[in-house]
Amino acid sequence: MSEQDAFVVAGRSLDPTTGEAAFTYRLAGDEFTERLTLDPGLVAGADPARVDAALDLVHLVMGTSYYKLRAPGRVVVERPVTKSQAAVAEAAYTHGLGEFAAVNRLPVPHEVAFDLELTDDLPAPVEGGGHEALLPVGGGKDSALALVVVTPATALAVNPTDAQRDVTRAAGVPLIGVRRRLDPLLAERTRAGGLNGHVPVTAINSAISTLVAVLGGFDPVVFANERSADEETLTVNGARVNHQYSKSYEFERLFAAAAAEVGVGYFSLTRQLSELATVAAVADLPDLRGEILSCNRSYTQAHMGGEATQRWCLHCDKCLFTFLCFAVFLTPEEARAMFGGDPLADPSLADGFRRLWATEKPFDCVGERAESAAAMAHLARSTAWGDHAVVRALGAEAASFAAVTGATVEGFLPPRGDHSVPDRYLTSLQRVLAEARPPVA
Repeated sequence: MSEQDAFVVAGRSLDPTTGEAAFTYRLAGDEFTERLTLDPGLVAGADPARVDAALDLVHLVMGTSYYKLRAPGRVVVERPVTKSQAAVAEAAYTHGLGEFAAVNRLPVPHEVAFDLELTDDLPAPVEGGGHEALLPVGGGKDSALALVVVTPATALAVNPTDAQRDVTRAAGVPLIGVRRRLDPLLAERTRAGGLNGHVPVTAINSAISTLVAVLGGFDPVVFANERSADEETLTVNGARVNHQYSKSYEFERLFAAAAAEVGVGYFSLTRQLSELATVAAVADLPDLRGEILSCNRSYTQAHMGGEATQRWCLHCDKCLFTFLCFAVFLTPEEARAMFGGDPLADPSLADGFRRLWATEKPFDCVGERAESAAAMAHLARSTAWGDHAVVRALGAEAASFAAVTGATVEGFLPPRGDHSVPDRYLTSLQRVLAEARPPVA
């Protein structure tokens, strides 16, 4: 098979004077170069061997954005990589592109053959090399909780928006911004008929965060991905397809092994928590909850460029799910003040809420099916929310769904399951959770 039939992870570079990193790929006769702009002050003085390994990790996973144009099923990697880096890449291009494959009617699971050379030439391990944690933030409830629990810390945003700036400013945490620029040829080839779809964004942001951690001397990198990320979105021919795969515990463990090779710890602070447990904690933080934003429609290119105001749309799957969870812990007046509206009062949105516990969940970062049903069933029994149009329409149905597994709001609040959170952060998290708001009556 010739290179013409493969996706090639080619050269990459880092200019210490400008802080610009360039990552090149080849596919079907085209060459693509994606660029990251970092603070030049971060670049000076970092260990070259660790920087090289971190750049390789970014190079591998960022390529999924270009591979998907044709999804040839074969990836050629020109630079030698470690076994852990190869495992991350394999997961990102297969399970991480599961939704992409399903939506484009490609075989599921998506299978990819890798042509690469493994190396054992690793930088010397570094223990406790960082002076403080690095927190990648999206601007939502998870970010808010991490910003309160993990101290001292610096936040990181890729192509930062007002939502990310607002929540970090409210938490009193400094923010580093990294500019990511896709090759314009990608959009051109997509418009010309190239395949398009979801890529494992959290994998890409994890790699960029690890690079920044190595350059800036941060350790660990702390994400806030809840246990709901482990639930599949749908099943295709017996294969699990998960929109949130690169937020899953499976991927976390793979990536942590690769990050450890460059002396950076990596874990999810909220791995044991349900979405409801995180919301309960954030609901008791009025200064922060009013600054968060978890609406995916508000993260368009226009918003990234500062051309449009970011706000809750109150119609997308993420908005409906987030509102539903907060309604469990806030009064209607508090919820309207936070979100700028009340989708539970709009009967036309009933089908949107019902999708949250459907067999095929929305392709979005929403919680477990049983969790959504338990939340709606709780509201149906509450004095504060019981008379809202959507709650009246769906309460009994949600209660029946939740009853099949015995799901209740109270049952989703205690932490459970495996995790990799160090004791010093776990103790702080438990302290914040102990002050969480109880469900409204």
